[in-house]
Amino acid sequence: MISIIIPAANEEKIIGNSLEKLSVFLATRKEKFEVIVVDDASSDKTKQVAEKFHKKIPNLRVIRIEKSPSEGKGLAVNKGVLEAKEEIVIFTDADFSTPIEEIDKLLLKLKEGFDIAIGSRALNRSLVKTKQNFLRELMGKIFNFLVQRIVVRGIVDTQCGFKAFKMPLSRELFEREKIFDFGFDVELLYLARKRNLKIAEVPVLWYNHPSSKVHPIKDSISMFFDLFKIRMYHASKKGSLADKIFYQLYYRRTIWRFGLVGSSGTIIDYSLFFILTRFFHLSPLVANPMSVEAAIIWNFIWNNLWTFSERQVPRPLWKNFLIFQFVSLGGLLFSQNSLFIFNRVFNIFDLIAKALTIPMVASFNYLVNSRWTFRDVSAGRSTWQTYIIFILALFALYFLLIL
Repeated sequence: MISIIIPAANEEKIIGNSLEKLSVFLATRKEKFEVIVVDDASSDKTKQVAEKFHKKIPNLRVIRIEKSPSEGKGLAVNKGVLEAKEEIVIFTDADFSTPIEEIDKLLLKLKEGFDIAIGSRALNRSLVKTKQNFLRELMGKIFNFLVQRIVVRGIVDTQCGFKAFKMPLSRELFEREKIFDFGFDVELLYLARKRNLKIAEVPVLWYNHPSSKVHPIKDSISMFFDLFKIRMYHASKKGSLADKIFYQLYYRRTIWRFGLVGSSGTIIDYSLFFILTRFFHLSPLVANPMSVEAAIIWNFIWNNLWTFSERQVPRPLWKNFLIFQFVSLGGLLFSQNSLFIFNRVFNIFDLIAKALTIPMVASFNYLVNSRWTFRDVSAGRSTWQTYIIFILALFALYFLLIL
């Protein structure tokens, strides 16, 4: 009837104590329970310690997942919930910051007709028996203020790790999840609101555990960006004005990401160009390729890691870099030709002439790189021959101009 999910990352020292408490608690219950401990890529003996409780907790399963550094607790919860077989799923922190006995408060709300019941530390502060330090409490309040303004209104504590869901009504929420770090709770609640599921917020006992892995600064910054990711990932083209804006941001994400990377590369390009022409007294036509090459290397790194990271590119990294370099050579030739025309033909001041070339070269680079260098396998073969011919034409034009 009820599945309890316990995500555990390097919890060797506390998971045994928590499962001991859970076994005693379950022995007093009439309901059928299954317990799923998700070993969240632990480097210690969390899994081995948990597996020792198979006799005390008959319906215990211990599963292990591996994850990338960008994924967090949310992935463990997600895998555990999707493995669950019962009608109700509850997930709780491995340290039992909220005592397992508080489960009845959540179950009562589900019996009253709510689809989701979530523990809250904010509705009744007297139930918070061990408080966090001032900085963590302040960051939590700021984060919740932002949550209510950007994502989910009316819920005063989205982050308490004690939540219950009716299945299969809530299964789709977990199947649609895209955020797996500390912002995953907010995403689940946002999706639930979009599906018009009824959510009850319940005051629960809570004890701050000194070994908590949430960093008040680093993780708060990450969660702040998660709020915008949630709105973008699940925005509707036909929703509110804000929804439409977030939809366009997500739909056109490679363009503005490429623009941001290009802007940072432009800073490197322009700064180095200024240094080489003003401090080393190189001519603009000599300094320009040097500054551009520095920006090319910078741009490739970040476009590969971020801008087009979601695409499946069929070539190895070194081949992609060579293609990117060749495309950038085309951009350089475009830049050189434009700079020559603006500076030598129209007598425009060199720094202004350089600035005029930037948007044209950026557009050229995006179009060719998105359709060739970082072309997804699902898009089929690119017309790379056309790009080669065009770049060779730019090369020929450059020689005509400088002769």
